[in-house]
Amino acid sequence: MDIKKYFYVIASVLSLTSCEDMVEIDPPTDSLSVDAVYNSAEGMETALVGLYTGTIHNNVYYYQVPTLYYSWISDDMTYYRVQNYAEWIQNQYVPKTSYIGTMWTQLYKNVYQNNDFILHVQGNSLLSEEKQKEYIGQSLWFRAFDYFWLVNSWGDVPLVLTNKYAVSSTLPRENADVVWEQIISDLKTSAEYLAATMPDGRKTRVTAEASLALLARAYLYTEQWEKAAETASLLIPVSDGGSGTKFCLEEVDDVFRASSREAIFHADMAGWSGTGTYMGYTREGILIIPYNSYVYYPLTDDLVACMREEPADKRNSWMGCMKTARGYDEYYVYKYKNNSTPSAASEYENFVFLRLAEQYLIRAEANAHLGNLAEAAADINKIRLRAGLEELQEGLSAAELLSEIELQRRKEFFCEQGHRWFDLKRTGRIDEVLGAADWKKWSPEKALFPIPYTEMESNRNLVQNPGYEN
Repeated sequence: MDIKKYFYVIASVLSLTSCEDMVEIDPPTDSLSVDAVYNSAEGMETALVGLYTGTIHNNVYYYQVPTLYYSWISDDMTYYRVQNYAEWIQNQYVPKTSYIGTMWTQLYKNVYQNNDFILHVQGNSLLSEEKQKEYIGQSLWFRAFDYFWLVNSWGDVPLVLTNKYAVSSTLPRENADVVWEQIISDLKTSAEYLAATMPDGRKTRVTAEASLALLARAYLYTEQWEKAAETASLLIPVSDGGSGTKFCLEEVDDVFRASSREAIFHADMAGWSGTGTYMGYTREGILIIPYNSYVYYPLTDDLVACMREEPADKRNSWMGCMKTARGYDEYYVYKYKNNSTPSAASEYENFVFLRLAEQYLIRAEANAHLGNLAEAAADINKIRLRAGLEELQEGLSAAELLSEIELQRRKEFFCEQGHRWFDLKRTGRIDEVLGAADWKKWSPEKALFPIPYTEMESNRNLVQNPGYEN
């Protein structure tokens, strides 16, 4: 058995020790054997739960990196001891920067686990064809999600579709366009498989709707405007010109609650353990909400000014404010209000990965590029009205609407899932915006991360991104 494969099987199974909410079965007694995992229907269900545990619940990448690191490298957030993370906050990361290697390794570990799972489940006689599709559909979403972060962070990356380490460890970087094609293919298949096998729409499990939501984003990022608009419309309610029936915009204060009807896919922390046991609150709540006289992760003055420009904007409640030991008010992201279990279940919160507001803004942006300006304005107005703002004036040009979409995306998704960083990059605005930030030491090559030094050393087929030296 391949040594690295052996390690990942162990890691996948051992990560299941607190998963009773999702599957009421015991882990295999011999957790060191691939056969013990994949030679029974129960073992394969356990392995599926391991994908959730390893990718979402006990994975530092998905509950910390998007909130902190991608907010630091954009213009949303800083750190109260800037010198501790100056390489990130000032966009001075290099191949040996702390965490660059961890981020790359964690994402490829996830890719490997999903490849291994898919290859063992596909054609497995212990599972019905329907059950195979249900399992593979969820795993394909996870693989697409991992590659979404990889291609947006590093550009061209190795496209690993095997569980053979001897093959994957020597792969060169693949053109980003090919990686995007794989992401889209995985999501289309995932949506097809899950539409037929998971009709109940459980939001804490990957469903066809979660696949469509990420697919609409992929089409937007690759500038396939018609497909982006069409796919987003599948989730947007009928009353707003879509064909969706399962989701609707919530009041601002309810967006991140466990009961949110806006959430398309969110993680239920109840019963899961990592550094503690979470019931009705998130790791982000623990991480961000001040617990003494310091705001450890203050929002930038630029973001605060942007948010407060319109005092009536209800999303100002997504910023907390505290007079710190340094003697002045500092603001922090306060989308998640709980850092312990609330007294009422109605106040429980889940960590949100995908939500309906994004689909309105995807469709708006796509329609603006297609010249459907009235339709684009209507979708922007849905977001503005939910925020307590007035509708846009009529007759705005495509350029004006795209500028408004950028503004609304910043206000809606600040410090959330890396949106601001990716938006600045994909719209070609990153040099202008970050180049004007006085706390940055911006240079254009920083739009892509460096390939980690350790990866360059172990795989001589990799070529470093321009502008970096090992």
